[in-house]
Amino acid sequence: MEWSESGYLALSALNVKDGYIDFKADVHYANQELYDRWMSGNELYKGQVIFTTEAPMGNVAQIPDDGKYVLSQRTIAFNIDKDKITNDFLAVLLQSKNTHDDLKALASGGTAQGVSQSSLSKLTVRVPIDISEQQELGNLFKKINYQIALHQRKPFGKDGGC
Repeated sequence: MEWSESGYLALSALNVKDGYIDFKADVHYANQELYDRWMSGNELYKGQVIFTTEAPMGNVAQIPDDGKYVLSQRTIAFNIDKDKITNDFLAVLLQSKNTHDDLKALASGGTAQGVSQSSLSKLTVRVPIDISEQQELGNLFKKINYQIALHQRKPFGKDGGC
């Protein structure tokens, strides 16, 4: 790929972390031509779930705003059926230990395990049928994850230790 000095941020497996996008890690930009070639008709939207397929496999984040981004190496976006699942619930579901364990079972490779899109299609999960229940659960877990992240960053004690 021909990267640019500015333009549309490329989201790769190196800057999609577990629950957020690190805008300082592995920063590359695509110009308008590259954006049009890669993303035309597949534009990302706020709240959409993105997923790293390998190196590392299984990191999940959601598009944080209405900006335009380019999906780069080893990163995919889920297109959901809004009548069956919400993005918030899907993000929580993909971050769960059970789903992660199921994904590991579908993965291939040695040191750098990865999961293909065809393997992902074999993943079976159970979801509440009621969309409002999914939304409530998704919001609840987002709040809990946010609080956990805040506490993990907060220093303990006078000198920052425990």
